[in-house]
Amino acid sequence: MKRLAPLLIVTALLQSGCVANTAVVGSNGVPMGAIHVTSTTIGNIPLTPTACASGERQLFLGADFLEGSRGTVLRLILQPSGEATLRVFNATSPLDPGIVFQRTACSKALVSLERTGWRIDDIYDLRVSLDLDCRNASGDSLRGTLSVAHCH
Repeated sequence: MKRLAPLLIVTALLQSGCVANTAVVGSNGVPMGAIHVTSTTIGNIPLTPTACASGERQLFLGADFLEGSRGTVLRLILQPSGEATLRVFNATSPLDPGIVFQRTACSKALVSLERTGWRIDDIYDLRVSLDLDCRNASGDSLRGTLSVAHCH
């Protein structure tokens, strides 16, 4: 019985999620990571978002990663087909096209968006992660990782 006790403790911890091999994600709605944008339109900037907003606020499936000091936004849009589109634009000019990356322009586009089970004012709280290496036809590029545990 003494040999079985450590095995039972480890099994209980694994099943409870206390010991899990998961990616590090930002807590309290603060994204972790950075995306480096290289563009003739926007310039060469490190995008280090300070907030995440669910796309449901703007009636789309996805999320906006907001970078406060420059006012730059990285928008993840998921189509009903499952296709992902990424758009970088200035928050003060949301109707300007900015720069756009289709999934086909990415050599690496690991995208995860899932509901956490929480709702705040009828907006679902999301867990979002991005691992990107994209280059569009204009030569603009997007490279880096972002994650957030609570985006609403």
